Amino acid sequence: MEITADFNDIYWEPSETEFQPLLDFESEISDQVPHNDIAVLTQRIKRSFLDYVRQGIMLHAVCRYRLYKRQYHDFAEYCKLALGRSHFYCKKIIQAAQICLRLIKAKFKVLPTSVSQALPLLKFAKVDEYGDSELQDKWQTVIDGFPPQLITVAKIQEVLDENPEDRAKQVRIKGKAYKLLQEKAVAAGMSVSEYLEYLIGGESVPEDDLSNDEEEDFSTVPLDEQTVDVEYTSHQQAILSDLDVVFKSPDDGCLTQRPKLPLKNGRGSGLSPNHPSIN
Repeated sequence: MEITADFNDIYWEPSETEFQPLLDFESEISDQVPHNDIAVLTQRIKRSFLDYVRQGIMLHAVCRYRLYKRQYHDFAEYCKLALGRSHFYCKKIIQAAQICLRLIKAKFKVLPTSVSQALPLLKFAKVDEYGDSELQDKWQTVIDGFPPQLITVAKIQEVLDENPEDRAKQVRIKGKAYKLLQEKAVAAGMSVSEYLEYLIGGESVPEDDLSNDEEEDFSTVPLDEQTVDVEYTSHQQAILSDLDVVFKSPDDGCLTQRPKLPLKNGRGSGLSPNHPSIN
């Protein structure tokens, strides 16, 4: 059998008449104002919330019974050329529709209103050897927690999440701030998420990963290595002043000689004659 395809559909674009029914529908509704039957409109609106289920039923029929085979090599090619959608996307619609159909058959009145609301339930839809699954219990937990108008994808995921502490969260920041964050993360040899965890105290950056031109983060420096404010006696201050002279070099400020510490009676101290420790 020779397989052919309409190559006019390779770069799928709707024809000029593709959306005409929507324009006609707009005119129909507008022409009836203000005499529209609110009950009819309400019913049609509620039905439209589940349009993804109708799409999934039709896609499943095309896929399962290979209705595409006279024109397309496989279902993936059909999705791409005939529908202008990816095979992955169409499969997700089918899965979401099947989830909703199972909930309908289980007599639920509140249902997922979109593909994205139905998909988080997918991992609970597996049926065990006794014919049971967690699907109904999990969805019941969702609808027990929120009224229908407040059910969102985020809330469904939050309720169903078995490891809420490990689930990634989204934080919105401005582009310039994100660019700076990226630069800091690269300098530390980390991903952006790892660097953020480090900043909030989740982990410390290994010393080898610190950039030479990065300022030291004293949150990871032992207390005895940090600069702290301490009040000294005049005797102590005089000793420190002399030590400063010894520790500093004219080149780089590094220690260049071992300091001579004060000895008893000031002998061999290397300190100034006026030092308080020399009497």
